[in-house]
Amino acid sequence: MAKSKKSKKKVINDFDRDDLGNIIGNKNLEGRDLQKFVLTNPTTGEEYEFDADALVGEDWTGMSQNADAIFSSEEIEKYYDKAIDMKLNEANDFPDGLGSEIKHDWIQEVWNKVNPGVKMLSHRVNNNNDSTRMPKWQMNSWTGNQYTIVLFLTPDMQPEDGGALELWTPNLSDKMKALACNTLYTFGSEQEHNQDLLYSFWPRPGRQVVFDSRIPNMERPVNGDKACVSLVFQGTNKGYTPESTDDVVEEIDYSEVDFSEVE
Repeated sequence: MAKSKKSKKKVINDFDRDDLGNIIGNKNLEGRDLQKFVLTNPTTGEEYEFDADALVGEDWTGMSQNADAIFSSEEIEKYYDKAIDMKLNEANDFPDGLGSEIKHDWIQEVWNKVNPGVKMLSHRVNNNNDSTRMPKWQMNSWTGNQYTIVLFLTPDMQPEDGGALELWTPNLSDKMKALACNTLYTFGSEQEHNQDLLYSFWPRPGRQVVFDSRIPNMERPVNGDKACVSLVFQGTNKGYTPESTDDVVEEIDYSEVDFSEVE
């Protein structure tokens, strides 16, 4: 007796594109916003709608970079003390983060050095100090043209103290797989079910990490009573123009990290 084959639904992939090949919306979805695009789970038929910018950059899973020795140890200690003072004395003033406008001179000093060539959308002081919490992945953005910049500030942090920043494959949920339709981790791809760690960065004092905000990330808890303090910025290169010629920042080359160089 012949076995019947289950028919698979095809993913809607008929997109309008501009001259550079970037998707600007679904061509075949009448009555919908052409600044949006929709992808369908071929197994369940569930639809996922995103801004058209979400597919900018083709395979964006390798867009991460780290740099060390941007600041002296004295500068890192100074910024750490400032950050701790803010958490102790100003936390109630910024319950939802510090916003898109910098109001602290020391943060402006940091931003002038770590800005990879983006317009700031938000920033915050992060204090990872709970060794008992369960780590959870998060998505910093569901659209393209956005980057996350992290600067680790705890002066005496050691590898055994925990607090590592992890970047994961974008196949941890069906919505992620839809967003990742230009990558190896989308529906029907050979890596769809291969959930794995892409990169891990231990919070070396003064280390800067920049990554595409669409990459799922997870902050591991610290060990013992150590606190891993960092400055976290969110920015976009869409519509970015330097305020003056003195503010021109050499654009970061977002390339895959060489594991032999990651400590």
